[in-house]
Amino acid sequence: MLDYRDPHLVQRIEQAAPDGVDVHLDTPGPLDLDAAVGLLARRGRIIAMAGFAARPALPVGGLYGRDGRIVGFAMSNASSSELATAAVRVNQLLADGSLNPRRVEVLPSSAAAEAHRRLEAGQAHGVRLLLRPARASPGSLQP
Repeated sequence: MLDYRDPHLVQRIEQAAPDGVDVHLDTPGPLDLDAAVGLLARRGRIIAMAGFAARPALPVGGLYGRDGRIVGFAMSNASSSELATAAVRVNQLLADGSLNPRRVEVLPSSAAAEAHRRLEAGQAHGVRLLLRPARASPGSLQP
């Protein structure tokens, strides 16, 4: 397993994938396009989710030489149907063991603000916070 906080991450990825990576997904923060392009396999792609404020320089030569591409992705642009399809697939991968989160904490939906505070403070590294809605009792629903 590779840790994105490892100062030697690029070298570890190069060792793990000597022919390059087909997809480089950047989610945590400032997008290092030089490193990402350097890790790409031929015809690889970079999916950038680095945020609206990101302004990295584009290493055209490396991208060009690999027939690579960069695609932006904002989950907020996905349709309800696309999100539902993704949720079904993620659940399939979890059920068959292909996705294996390190640690899951199940919290009541009333803890959403606390979960966000933990995420923003960097106190949820390696933890998947799952908010579960409270179940309504049969007599509590209004007609």
